[in-house]
Amino acid sequence: METRRRNIIVVLVIMLLLIVVSGCGKKEEEAAPDAINVETAVVKVMDITKYAGYSGRVKGSNEEAVMPKLSGRVTAVHVSEGQPVRQGQVIVSLDSSKLDIAVRQAEAAVASARAALAANEVQRQTALNNYNRMLELHNANAISDQALEAAKAQYDALNTGAAEAGVAQAEAALSMALQNLSDCQITSPMDGIVGRVDVKVGDMAGTQSPVAVINNTADLEVEVKVSEADISSVQDGTAVKVMIDAVGKEPLTGTVKSVASVADQVTRTYPVKVSLTNNGAAQVKSGMFAEVMLGTQHRTGVIGIPMVAVLPKSGENTVFVINGENRAQAVVVQTGLNDGSYTEITSGLQVGQRVVTRGNTLIDENSALNFVDGGIAQ
Repeated sequence: METRRRNIIVVLVIMLLLIVVSGCGKKEEEAAPDAINVETAVVKVMDITKYAGYSGRVKGSNEEAVMPKLSGRVTAVHVSEGQPVRQGQVIVSLDSSKLDIAVRQAEAAVASARAALAANEVQRQTALNNYNRMLELHNANAISDQALEAAKAQYDALNTGAAEAGVAQAEAALSMALQNLSDCQITSPMDGIVGRVDVKVGDMAGTQSPVAVINNTADLEVEVKVSEADISSVQDGTAVKVMIDAVGKEPLTGTVKSVASVADQVTRTYPVKVSLTNNGAAQVKSGMFAEVMLGTQHRTGVIGIPMVAVLPKSGENTVFVINGENRAQAVVVQTGLNDGSYTEITSGLQVGQRVVTRGNTLIDENSALNFVDGGIAQ
């Protein structure tokens, strides 16, 4: 009985020891630090350009607001927004009823003036014949000087050109009436796309407001106002990046078209025009907001790393470098020019080293690292 009791006690002691050992193992296992996922990049030589962003609005390189030449009520709109049009194509019609009457009146005035001219020609010829007869009689001393002068005056009165002037004036009035009638048919000034229609049937169109805007969105233009600090770096023909968020995150490539040599007197900035070819889907529309990235400084053959690898700490820039034991080592660096993605390193790093670009805010020099990119530069 005593032996059995001892055996039970021994078994309980062994079980207790196993529980204690097992618990300690779990604590040690739980105490082991987890590896932190990081990504890295290789320090390399590169060219870096610093960009300055300037905002502007996109418009067609050849864009024109169509202004009526006379005021009138809109009777028809023949186009819609986005429709291609040809130069001279009628896009809006104005009420021409009163102008039709004016044309008929002008035509009647021309007919009357021409009739008066014909009558004047008959009278002039009669007066000329009469004068010639009176001249013969005068030469024969058959009439007085006064009678000859009266015949000459009658002829001269019909030979002043007043009748011809009346015809010319009537014809000019007819031409004006016909032009006004023609101006009721408002046409496109160029080949292009209807960018906007500003009137509808029944509206009153005026000479101070456009009825439509015609543009060519295959070739676009962005005008920006550049400060005097950057204008010396901008040259005609230079390729620039153009960001249009409404289209996508990828920049489009534009070309500096012109650079003003004189500053705007109000803003003291220099207008710069950038030409831009629309993307394949013609997604860029006139009026969209654009940011033009102008290269203001450029350096070649410098040591560079992704900007995300640099951590500002206590007034210094720190980078975690991977050492030979695959551990992170904090290194203070000096930075130079940056292009928004990469930064120049003027001291602190050497070409070929690996730096942490992602996860660097979560680690220190004691952290275990898990290289999710395999340790290969991204």
